[in-house]
Amino acid sequence: MNVFARIGEFFGIVGHLAADPISLAVLFGSVILGILFGAMPGLTSTLGVALLTALTYGMDTNLAMVCLLAIYVGGTYGGSYASILINIPGTAAAAATALDGYPLACKGEGGRAIGLTTTASAIGTIISMLFVVSISPIISHFALQFTSFEFFLLAFFGILISGTLTSPDLVIKGWIAGFLGLFLACVGRDLLQFYPRFTFGITQLDSGIEVVPVLIGAFGTPTRWDI
Repeated sequence: MNVFARIGEFFGIVGHLAADPISLAVLFGSVILGILFGAMPGLTSTLGVALLTALTYGMDTNLAMVCLLAIYVGGTYGGSYASILINIPGTAAAAATALDGYPLACKGEGGRAIGLTTTASAIGTIISMLFVVSISPIISHFALQFTSFEFFLLAFFGILISGTLTSPDLVIKGWIAGFLGLFLACVGRDLLQFYPRFTFGITQLDSGIEVVPVLIGAFGTPTRWDI
């Protein structure tokens, strides 16, 4: 099946979904539930999907997939509410939203910031769905080629860009924060040999340190001091 055939089939499914009132009601309800999960710091979109999967057991397969996908997309978008209003990302994906959204909220332009992130999320969701439908075989091929070396380069690239993204005045501060996050990611048992790393005998650290609690603590704690 070529690219245009996949896109045509995708729009056919979307049209069938839009013509069914029950599917539309499930879609909107799932998005609202996802937004609620994402807006509360600590409740990620993945957790929302895991908790609400039980609601889809009695549904049709296609309707259940729509419900779970809507919860995930709504949760990813809902994290921007906490980022903009209280400078604490509701999800890990909304961490960058706090950099620009919270200063706008402090200026009294919180509604404008939420409107911008809503528009950007809608456009990004549409574009990403088209890419998934059209070039998903190519994406899966490249994903299977990723090894430990490529993951290391990806993490190293993230640390490099974090210097200019978080600290434009002094790049080394962003690099220090990036390497600190990389060290926190090493805490826990090794996935290959199951050997505890940097746990210091604390069994609660065997499973590692989750991203969301670290983000909540990092953004919730004032990180700017007057020297």
